Amino acid sequence: MLRSGSMDFVGQKRSFNLQWIVIYAAGVIGFIYGYIEKRFLYTFYCIFGATMAVSLLCVPSWPIWNRHPVEWVEPREEAEEEVQKAPSKKKGKGSKKKD
Repeated sequence: MLRSGSMDFVGQKRSFNLQWIVIYAAGVIGFIYGYIEKRFLYTFYCIFGATMAVSLLCVPSWPIWNRHPVEWVEPREEAEEEVQKAPSKKKGKGSKKKD
């Protein structure tokens, strides 16, 4: 699954939500910790660490993100007559002659 890169729509939504929640929470926690310690660098460390961790979890298409695979419908076979038909030419409004 990692090689094929298959991820279903539900997995994409869950992956996006996980990224957003974890990075947002890390920002809040990092800001509070940085404010207490009076160092903005600690806020950056929290956000950067959370971003790297979430990237490892969400960017590859792990099997957890493909629990609801999409079932594609097989294409219908076209009849040979339909394939060989020439498209019909329709006359537009401007092609009518007025007497």
